[in-house]
Amino acid sequence: MLSTLIMGPSKQVMRKSGTITLARMFHASPVSSAMSRKTMDIIKSTAPVVAQYGYQITRKMYPRMFERHPEVRRMFNQTHQVEIAGAKAHQPFTLASSVQAYVENIDNLGALKDVVERVAQKHVSLYVLPEHYPIVGENLLWAIREVLGDGATPDIMNAYEEAYGVLADVFIKRETEIREAKKNEVGGWEGWRDFVVAEKIKESSIISSLILKPKDGGKLPTHLPGQYVGMMMNVPGHDTTTRNYSISCRPGCDYFRITVKKEVGPPPGVVSTYLHEKVKEGDVLQVGVPCGDFVLDEKSSRPICFVSGGVGLTPLLSMTEHLLSSEEHAYKPIYYLDATRNSDVEAKHDFFQRMSWKHMNFHAKFVYDDPSEEYPHGPISLDHLKQAVPTKDTDFYVCGPRSMMSAVLDSLAKWGVPQQNVKFEHFGPFN
Repeated sequence: MLSTLIMGPSKQVMRKSGTITLARMFHASPVSSAMSRKTMDIIKSTAPVVAQYGYQITRKMYPRMFERHPEVRRMFNQTHQVEIAGAKAHQPFTLASSVQAYVENIDNLGALKDVVERVAQKHVSLYVLPEHYPIVGENLLWAIREVLGDGATPDIMNAYEEAYGVLADVFIKRETEIREAKKNEVGGWEGWRDFVVAEKIKESSIISSLILKPKDGGKLPTHLPGQYVGMMMNVPGHDTTTRNYSISCRPGCDYFRITVKKEVGPPPGVVSTYLHEKVKEGDVLQVGVPCGDFVLDEKSSRPICFVSGGVGLTPLLSMTEHLLSSEEHAYKPIYYLDATRNSDVEAKHDFFQRMSWKHMNFHAKFVYDDPSEEYPHGPISLDHLKQAVPTKDTDFYVCGPRSMMSAVLDSLAKWGVPQQNVKFEHFGPFN
């Protein structure tokens, strides 16, 4: 996602030929008219180069940025900078893919509208501010020059400078709108707010829930089912860092519940391990405002099917609790298909079973990878989906790890489910 573009404070953006002022980098103009035709043509012509060298560029960018601006490290999960078993490091790979998408759509930025919204929501949750943009601009331009060498002509570098400025302006404008709206709603705030761990619940051998209540005793905003909060964590022996965690309870409670999997790695999850092993009831954590665009569409009249993999159930759990507590949706058919490794690591099985007994409109099915389980064996297949849901004319909400997501989305496409009826969010290291 493009959210990997935004980091740390800076007053200027440097390049070989001199200094680019912020006024130039962030000129305020509509996207349609802010970029010259010459710039769009140059950027478009570099698409094959970005496809070939994009990962090398972003892989080179991050170490330099962290070395020169260590204050920006808190916004990044450092495990996502690591290449594991020959696979590309998640953070540089994601940024390279985002830059490529921007380059390919430089003359049709409307195609990136949904991506921009998703990234803007993420930035607000992590308290990214306008002054956090120039550092990435400086380091990205530097990395382009380093990798392309003589191929990074003055015309190309000028075009990328201008294109980055336009993109940054788009994000700054939208994020400012979101921050203001969040701050001004009932119970809202800006930045970080202290929350007390009121209760800690062990959901399985690797998953725990934390009940978080405002330390100031004030109200909470009503989040949308499926949204998440940012958290700023101070883990002893490690740099301050931020993470996002889905709110797993329904809206309208006087608390937020987050449900966290302990990531054993390799490498092990620093924050998830700390939350599981060190954080206790009564501790205070810093939490951001609810954000996110993977939310329940309550206007649709179609049945709903939730498909989760592992701890990917958390945003879907919030949606489920909301629907089952609402008289308005008392007769809407709701289907839940959950995939997990085995019952030892599974969370919320008993809850889904109870709800299926209590509510005639709710139907839950389970798939396990462990062949010793009495339930169907995973991974989720098209047959599993057809057995769980009587009609493809259904709204599907899918959340889980990368491999599970790919398989489920492929199956839904083969079944002929319209793309507009499928909403999904990646969970785990692919986030």
